[in-house]
Amino acid sequence: MEVLTEAWEDTKGQKVPSIAKAWAAICLLLNVFLPGVGSAVAGIMEKRWSTVLIGVLQLATCWFIVGWIWSIYWGYLIAYYSTG
Repeated sequence: MEVLTEAWEDTKGQKVPSIAKAWAAICLLLNVFLPGVGSAVAGIMEKRWSTVLIGVLQLATCWFIVGWIWSIYWGYLIAYYSTG
């Protein structure tokens, strides 16, 4: 239940993992072509299980277009806040 609360807070606050720029670019591309996968990869890299859950939710809702748009936006945020 804690992961759900954390995922909700991350989504509201647009808190994304801060990963290396090269990985962030890969995660962005993954989120564009495989919605949620890039978010899940970034979450796994940073051990942020709430972000992994967000990636799973993006994948589950991509059929409604909402998840796909959310995934692209989240990929953009990951790239924007990347380090290095």
